[in-house]
Amino acid sequence: MKLPPELPIRGKRITPRQLSQQHAKLLRVRAALVQRIKRLAEDASEDTPGYSVHMADAGTDSFDRDLTLGLASFEQEALYEVDAALQRLDDGTYGICELTGKPIPWKRLEAIPWTRFSIEAELQLETFGTHPHIGSLGTIQPVSQESFVAPFDQQLENLSRRSSEELSS
Repeated sequence: MKLPPELPIRGKRITPRQLSQQHAKLLRVRAALVQRIKRLAEDASEDTPGYSVHMADAGTDSFDRDLTLGLASFEQEALYEVDAALQRLDDGTYGICELTGKPIPWKRLEAIPWTRFSIEAELQLETFGTHPHIGSLGTIQPVSQESFVAPFDQQLENLSRRSSEELSS
């Protein structure tokens, strides 16, 4: 576990003791998430006897299984965030906002030890409705107000435009 390079948090540096406490807290959260994911996966994979089940019961069972798998997916995403925070602790970038590159206030790190963003950056991301995936420090780019267009959509639009131009000529 490395100390972040000259990381003052409101005039104070993060101490090795604080980093150690965060590391222990993240490991506890990680263990709890792993247990929940395992339990949810077991619940979702339980076989229900199909020969004596009424159609409405089968639909309810299917819904419950889908709900359980959705919860497991949500917990898995949280596990990725915790693992990424542990990695940031190891590589010395813990406590640095991935969007702005500025220090994250210690109170925020205490409340949400896996956070990647300062409150200001989080608000900016929520305002534009984005949810950035985990990346290395500095890879998150501020979102412009232009809407995202996937390459496939651009190709489809170009083909459509060419087709209509050919028809009109």
